[in-house]
Amino acid sequence: MFKRKPKLHNYQSRGYQPFGRGWRGYQKKIRIYDERRQTLRRIPWYFVGLVIFAFLIKGGFHLLEKRMLSASADHTVSIYVPEVTPLDHNSIQAILPIARFNNLDTKIFDFKRDNHSYQIHTSLNMTLQKGIMNALDTRHANRIGIIVMEPDTGRILAMVSHDDDDPHSNACLKADLPAASIFKIVTATAALEAGGLEYQSRMAFNGGKFTLYRNQLVDQENQYTNYTSLKDSFAESINPVFGKLGKNLLGKSLLENYAHAYLFNCDIEFDLPAEQSFLEISDKPFNLAEIASGFNRTTTISPLHAAMIAGMVANGGKLVKPSIVDVASQDHKTVYRRQAGALSQAIRPLTTESLQKLMNATITSGTARNQFVGISTDPILSRLDMGGKTGSINNNRRQIRYDWFAGYASNPDGSEKIAVGIIVAHKEYIGKRAATYFREIVSRYFENIN
Repeated sequence: MFKRKPKLHNYQSRGYQPFGRGWRGYQKKIRIYDERRQTLRRIPWYFVGLVIFAFLIKGGFHLLEKRMLSASADHTVSIYVPEVTPLDHNSIQAILPIARFNNLDTKIFDFKRDNHSYQIHTSLNMTLQKGIMNALDTRHANRIGIIVMEPDTGRILAMVSHDDDDPHSNACLKADLPAASIFKIVTATAALEAGGLEYQSRMAFNGGKFTLYRNQLVDQENQYTNYTSLKDSFAESINPVFGKLGKNLLGKSLLENYAHAYLFNCDIEFDLPAEQSFLEISDKPFNLAEIASGFNRTTTISPLHAAMIAGMVANGGKLVKPSIVDVASQDHKTVYRRQAGALSQAIRPLTTESLQKLMNATITSGTARNQFVGISTDPILSRLDMGGKTGSINNNRRQIRYDWFAGYASNPDGSEKIAVGIIVAHKEYIGKRAATYFREIVSRYFENIN
């Protein structure tokens, strides 16, 4: 049987090909198909361009309408809204209610002054602040001042005060109590930087560690001479060693210069009025030894200043401006923001590395070792870098025992640091010591941030 031949279209029956015959027709066919594919691919981009164009047109009309309304409003009524003048440091200090900062139990508070309403945002860590307030042993203390700050920023994290004689004052800002051996930090700095000593330098002394007599200041060595290092002299607060450093090595000018670098006899720029720490050195050689060792009642310091000094050791030698106000608003408009800044490079960074060794020895083998028993197994304290300096002296009538601690603590990587200044004026019985407060503060702070 024969198969039926398929029916051809007219143009096929006449030999017609839609793209031409042969190789040229084939190439034309490929070009046409490519153009169609390219057109299909461009369609989404055409759509995106159309949408953008529509938004531009709409935005232009909106802007034009806004300008027309503004122009219309300008021709009808003019409303003047006064700007709030930003406050500088002196201005913010002038308006702050100083008494409100005594033992604050809230991070933010409001007050009114001169027909204006103000809101103050403090830098306080309320967990730390309330923890310290609840842990105060006021029964055996005439005065307690505890201040905690961030060494890198100067922000105050806690400020707690107790004063039997003047309940409305802030013990953290008063500089009327003897600095005692806290001043040994200044003397040690001068000995390391200007005196050519190192932390392991060999030191010699005769007599008791905690006395200071003229015959102990003579550079002599005999069968009764005791030998130690600068680090151990600092840790154990050996008065004859530091008396000899002041009288025989450093001299009046050097001690005064380093004390000034540490802001003694200088105003402390702070949000609240803070008293100057006081130093005076006479031309008498024995007085120079008294000052250098801290064995006197004339050199004074505040807990705020003590915390700044400890913070400087933890901060590579930089004294940082302290602050307790982060933000202040007047009539619901921000008028003040804290501006951090270093006051000065008080000492060289390399010197602080040696000072840290001295201050660490204070808590591991020195005068504060009893308050830090067991830190090697403590889950929090064992992983921290810590250091400090104690200071203690009686008042003239021996009714009050002044007990100081200035210290710092930080994570080994430097991610978190605190510096602390503490004064406890014990009554007839010795209550909780300043170094004990420091240990509790460090434990509480680093427990809550990890």
